[in-house]
Amino acid sequence: MNRTLVVVVLVLIVLGALFFVLRPDPASEASREQNIDLSIEDSAMTPNEVEVGEGDRVTLKITTSGAPTKVHLHGYDLQREVAPGEPATLSFEADLTGRFEIEDHETDKLLGVLLVQPR
Repeated sequence: MNRTLVVVVLVLIVLGALFFVLRPDPASEASREQNIDLSIEDSAMTPNEVEVGEGDRVTLKITTSGAPTKVHLHGYDLQREVAPGEPATLSFEADLTGRFEIEDHETDKLLGVLLVQPR
C-alpha cells in the first residue's frame, strides 16, 4: 500500500512539473495594440504589406498627399474616405486570419495587403 501511494505521489509531481514546463507562455498569447501608419501616393501604399497577429487590436492611420481615395479593407469590410492632409483611421480587432487586400474602392486598384497571422 505504501509503495502504491509513493508511486501515485511521484506521478502527480511529475505531471505537475510537466504542466508548468510545457504550458504556453501567456505573455506570448496576449493580444497587442498595433498602431500602423500607411501612406498613399500615386496609387501605391507604403508600406505595401502589413503583418499583425490574430487577436491584435489594430489601428491603421492612412494619409494621402494626392487625390482623395476611398480605402477598402477586404475581409473585414471596412472602408474610409481619405482626403489629402486629413488622416483617416480604420480600427478593428484582427479576429480573422489570412491575407486581406487593401484597395482603392473607386478604382479597384490594389494598394497593399494585410496579413493576419494565427497565434
